[in-house]
Amino acid sequence: MKNGCGQPAYRLGILGSSNIAVSALLEPARYVEKVSIAAIANRTFEKAAKMAETYQIPYVAGSLEELLELNGLDGVYIALSNELHTEWAVRALHAGKHVLAEKPIALKTEDAERLRMAKERPGSPKLAEGLMIAFHPWQQALKSIVDSGQFGQLHRIRTRITVPAKDRHAGNYRSVKAKGGGVFADLGCYWLQFLQVLVGLQPREVTAQSAFDGPEGCDWTFQAALKYADGLEAECLTSFEQPFQASHTLYFDHTVLTIPDFFRPVKGFYKIKIRHDLPDNRSTLCEFEPMNYYVNQLGAFAEIMSGQRAEQLEATWERVQMQSIIMDEAQLRRVYYEANRQ
Repeated sequence: MKNGCGQPAYRLGILGSSNIAVSALLEPARYVEKVSIAAIANRTFEKAAKMAETYQIPYVAGSLEELLELNGLDGVYIALSNELHTEWAVRALHAGKHVLAEKPIALKTEDAERLRMAKERPGSPKLAEGLMIAFHPWQQALKSIVDSGQFGQLHRIRTRITVPAKDRHAGNYRSVKAKGGGVFADLGCYWLQFLQVLVGLQPREVTAQSAFDGPEGCDWTFQAALKYADGLEAECLTSFEQPFQASHTLYFDHTVLTIPDFFRPVKGFYKIKIRHDLPDNRSTLCEFEPMNYYVNQLGAFAEIMSGQRAEQLEATWERVQMQSIIMDEAQLRRVYYEANRQ
């Protein structure tokens, strides 16, 4: 297949037919000429066949393994449940396929190490994590504001990412602990990626807590905080129980900035704004033209496959490590609480 510039398009296959495959790949592919969707596979064949019919995907593989063996595919998108991301990313890399793995790409540092080893093989294909917010310019713009010092020192960052779970995610991997369920694995990675860009992930102190009172002992509301050597404090609330909100608030010496509803571009082409949030100043500091996170992400993945854009895997491994540290801290705190309550 050729794109509009007469160049061959990258042919991608989909591992898994969850709803995220529609948002993250099938819909964006209509706007990204450098890719075409050529095949799909799911552990339930009928579900893959239905999605293929709806979105005119040419080939339905009989199994995940079969899809990886297809000679005509350049890469794959992994839309499986959390605990399978690492396994199938490694398999795909070994099969010679570029990989875009849905977040989180790994749940533990051991999983990240498996991916690192797979990437060290000579001629290894490209690998990227599907953290769609990372492919929008608002984060770099905000970093430039912080680094400029124009509003004085940054003292505090408050993040809230709360997305209420319909029917407590019944029948969904998010409600199954063995499948990497829980709110922090699902939403906390967005916070960590944001902090990584803005101020880095080298705090001197980590605190975290959760009641782990969701289905099967999953964390349903999770709080975490990082303290940095320069006094900066960054805190985050993630929840499947509280009303929807996705915002960052930054407290400087001379102003407060907020990025309200930063998830909005997952639903279509929407603007993102960086605003002052003071009683006497609610003005917009920066406004970005309407974009769609997933279109940006798919375009970036095409550039990663071609070598035009770096994979930035060291940042990926760092996020996985910090996510593991934070989760371990919350679990230890819960064990301590239970032991002292008896």
